[in-house]
Amino acid sequence: MTKSIPADPIMLSGMTDCLAIAVENAVLEWGDDLETFFAKFIDSGLADSFSDQEPFVTTGCTGEELVARVNERVTGEPQSPRLGVPVAGYSRYYWVGYALALLMAEKGISVRDAISAIPLNEWLRMYPTYHEYGDELLLSKLIEVMRTQS
Repeated sequence: MTKSIPADPIMLSGMTDCLAIAVENAVLEWGDDLETFFAKFIDSGLADSFSDQEPFVTTGCTGEELVARVNERVTGEPQSPRLGVPVAGYSRYYWVGYALALLMAEKGISVRDAISAIPLNEWLRMYPTYHEYGDELLLSKLIEVMRTQS
């Protein structure tokens, strides 16, 4: 069962940061594309834990640790986090993770439902237009896109 948006801004911040860093790390450090990472995330069972806002996944680990846990569960082999070189700005992959987590928390939906409602290629397509929006405007645009996709 998914929960609604956390009342605690620290929880919401932890969720958005964790998934944003995880998506960016999976693509830039592990070499996955978005579809591959999210398929592994869902298959690992950690996406359900994230959707349920379980603290050990949403705020108890870094995005890099989350990707290593996903890969460990999928491969059955121990994995160590891969830390990237810090860059001056965030990538479009970071934004996809951030926006997805924000939408999931606001609408109380799962990772699977969020990417079913808005396909991953659409998230990337939205980046140039929406990446500088504040959270409230971004959420309203994402909800509008969800309505038009269904």
